[in-house]
Amino acid sequence: MKILIIEDDLDLSALLADCLKIFKYKTKVACSGAEGVKMALSYMPDLVLLDYNLGDMTGHDVAVAIGNMRKTSGIPFVVLSAHGADPMLVQGFSKFPNCRGSMSKVLSIKDVLKAIHKVLPPKAAKAHSHEGH
Repeated sequence: MKILIIEDDLDLSALLADCLKIFKYKTKVACSGAEGVKMALSYMPDLVLLDYNLGDMTGHDVAVAIGNMRKTSGIPFVVLSAHGADPMLVQGFSKFPNCRGSMSKVLSIKDVLKAIHKVLPPKAAKAHSHEGH
């Protein structure tokens, strides 16, 4: 299973990528909204972890761009934000059919995995990691 992390905080994105690799997810990191949109098209991830406050775009703009491209319109995403529990943020993203939730960046990897497993069930990851056995 492939996860694209669109996050401008390089330390956080590296930490997320390293942790997800331990759980057999393939990851790529985009450090800006524009790079994330391009990478979504070329990488075709199973899930996007999307920061809300990116340097060049908002997570909302990125979600609109990815949702408007035919090839990527079905890719689900989870919003990561310093304001993850903000009702306005949650309400704004609830209009996106591919949004699977929003969560605060102040979280544990366990919480991130829980959000990922809601979208990509762990069986899929386990089956994927046990191919050929």
